[in-house]
Amino acid sequence: MDREEDDPVVADYDVFITPEMSEQLYILQYMNRPPDQPFTRATGCHPTELRYKEQSGFIEVDVPINIRQHYNRPMGVKWGEALRKTKGFGQKAYGIASGFERAMPRMNRPGAAADGPSAPAVAEEDDNVDEYVAHFEDANEKGHVLNTQTFGGQVVKDDGKGPNYMLGTFRENQLHLTRLHGLVQLRTQFHHIDATAHLDAVNRRREKESQEGAKPTEPKAFLPTVKKAGGDTSAELTQAFMKAANQEKWNKLQYSDEDSETAYEAYSERLFLENTSAAPKLHANMNNSQYLDAISAPSSGKGMKKKSAHKRHEDLVEISDESDAPEEEEEPRVS
Repeated sequence: MDREEDDPVVADYDVFITPEMSEQLYILQYMNRPPDQPFTRATGCHPTELRYKEQSGFIEVDVPINIRQHYNRPMGVKWGEALRKTKGFGQKAYGIASGFERAMPRMNRPGAAADGPSAPAVAEEDDNVDEYVAHFEDANEKGHVLNTQTFGGQVVKDDGKGPNYMLGTFRENQLHLTRLHGLVQLRTQFHHIDATAHLDAVNRRREKESQEGAKPTEPKAFLPTVKKAGGDTSAELTQAFMKAANQEKWNKLQYSDEDSETAYEAYSERLFLENTSAAPKLHANMNNSQYLDAISAPSSGKGMKKKSAHKRHEDLVEISDESDAPEEEEEPRVS
């Protein structure tokens, strides 16, 4: 039997590597979204906002929810109000993207300066929920309804230690590879649950102070201390990262639909090598012996020395598709 029939060549492609991009190229992977339901304008799920924290690497994407079909209106109003009120306290992010910090409103305490900055209004029991549900469309337009679903994740950047990922695009018999700067696995974020818990904590604090009375502001003595140098333990590094993530501001990015003219222009200009005829050819910097040493597992023997990568010419291994052994003593192929 002809060996070519076991592993036939079905297509040949010329492979090109595009120049390094000045922009950052990331792949957004939606882990719990079916591939046949993309977030596009055609499916009615075009993202409304994309936020990015460059230093900490957090990314969030807001996608509209169909609030007119299979939607719990009372809970949608409750969660929408929780998000609206906590943002009024100064909460800019939730969960790990905020370092798990909560922005608590300042209470008006006796003895505080009358001309000082006014504190944000604390959460009050909202008696307008029934009204918002009754006038649902108007409440939605005014921001009282949870009408978006948030997907979030953190950029896994290329640190030089792991594999190098590349994005491949095809054009006829050509494959163009573009280096990726990172991957982002986006999962559903339950910010409305965090906001509800946040609001409950504010209400408990307000209720406690109304019963016990707020303590007047008094001057306090302090003793300066010298902090130890360090900050290199895992706990300290994590704490510093969380604090920095909480203080970092979101950068809002423009999101273009995959069928938009902007997307097609970026696809054509950035993901293909323009002049393929002048592209330099790639050459291997290893001979056969060096390649085998590189892919072989290290020896476990204590007394054995590592073979030198620079071997004599007669020690080089010839890699061929055909065997020199007789047909009856043919060695099995490794695929």
